[in-house]
Amino acid sequence: MKIKIKQYGLWLLAGASFLLSSCEKNLELRDQFGLTPTNAFTDLASYSRQLSGVYGSFASSEYYNGYTMVTDVLTDDCYETTESLVNFNQVHNWLYDASDRQRTFFTSMWRVPYNVVLQSNYIINGIDNVKSENERLYNRILGQALAARAIAHFDVLKAYADNIDRTSTGAGIPYKSDTKITFPARLPVRQVYDSIYNDLTKAITLLGNVDAAVNSGTSRGFIDIWGARAALAKVALYAKDYATAVQQSTLVISQFPLATRANFAGIWNDSRLDEVIWAIQNNAGDPGSPFPSAELMSFRASRNTFGVLPSFVTTYDTTGFIRTGVSRDIRFSTYYFVRNATGGNNNWGIGKFRGKGSSSDNLVNFKVFRVAEMYLIRMEANALSATPNAAAANADLSTLKSARISPYTHTNLSGAALVNEIAAERRRELSFEGHRWFDLKRSTRVVSRPLTRTGNPNPNVQTSLPSTSHRWVWPIPEVEMRANPQMKQNQGYN
Repeated sequence: MKIKIKQYGLWLLAGASFLLSSCEKNLELRDQFGLTPTNAFTDLASYSRQLSGVYGSFASSEYYNGYTMVTDVLTDDCYETTESLVNFNQVHNWLYDASDRQRTFFTSMWRVPYNVVLQSNYIINGIDNVKSENERLYNRILGQALAARAIAHFDVLKAYADNIDRTSTGAGIPYKSDTKITFPARLPVRQVYDSIYNDLTKAITLLGNVDAAVNSGTSRGFIDIWGARAALAKVALYAKDYATAVQQSTLVISQFPLATRANFAGIWNDSRLDEVIWAIQNNAGDPGSPFPSAELMSFRASRNTFGVLPSFVTTYDTTGFIRTGVSRDIRFSTYYFVRNATGGNNNWGIGKFRGKGSSSDNLVNFKVFRVAEMYLIRMEANALSATPNAAAANADLSTLKSARISPYTHTNLSGAALVNEIAAERRRELSFEGHRWFDLKRSTRVVSRPLTRTGNPNPNVQTSLPSTSHRWVWPIPEVEMRANPQMKQNQGYN
């Protein structure tokens, strides 16, 4: 995706508007091109071009093209190796604080999603003025902007709020619906959800009546109605709104079949679009050098910064891998490789984002939503509903595992055994895609990293994080706390 940042100076106003509020009295910002929301957006075509600013922010190396996967270093799936340059050592070991000396990780994970919000709001707040030009084109543009605003807010909410149930009255985050410099307070979680649901519901309605397909047959680079439904299914699962999670995931599943074993690897080198609902499109020459997962395993620098824990490796059916290179579970041989061996122990590297085709440069599309996640959402929601539907959950579990493992024979489970196996399957299927930390946060809140049989662990690796730790909720960045007098810090970071 080429990001046409030359079109509008407005796109260059990076970050949440309130993040810069403390500088308002001292800085006089002048747009060298004289553009304002009034004269920059004069027709639907200009609003359509503004979507490039929205998607460009999603594609930042400090968002979906890098830091989203860095969240996995907080988990029990990997350990920092002796090859590491220790850029994320403090993140990995849960030694972070509000000052964010951890290479701006927590500041970026707050700021950049709010930049998506800002770019989206330029569209949402002005496009009604030209709606009459072509109502179905208006629907296509506005629908994407509303979905993007909701997704970005949800990404911040799940990280910086503690209790993320739908009915929670705990401190959430500000929900920005304008482009003004303001000092917003944190809304209760349930009110943030109200706005997220409202935006996604509107987006789904709009994107169901458009003038042209949002995505072509050779790209899934934009948020269409299925991307908006996938987002709502995910939001509903986190919110424990299981009925909505089942409803929306079912609609998406009806449109996207699971890949065959023969085609599965092609998802990850971008030779195939199987299962992909929405992906960040990365091409050579794009601004910002987008290299997903390079902070975990850099093929460009030949550096295995974070190795896969052997205790996690053993949860896959690896039969056949050592002999043929293809395991009975196709995910294992697609996702991982033997980086090297130390002291008789295999050091496992992450090959999931190796590159396009046969390249090994980390330059590959980042898959935000896949239909496999929708199966996992539906089976978890069915298993955890007030009236559990174990039969439906088992059917989905069997379908997904049969697609990935050959041969596979399913044994029906119930109760806690079923819930635990679904969690284990989420861990295997969605590894290093930015899910695991939040799955642990909304369930057990325990991390355990046994270093047994790791050949090259960094000597500073911490091995456990208890459920009582305040670090399950990230600190509001210090720069935000200083800029916004109404912002309240999370417990434990004052």
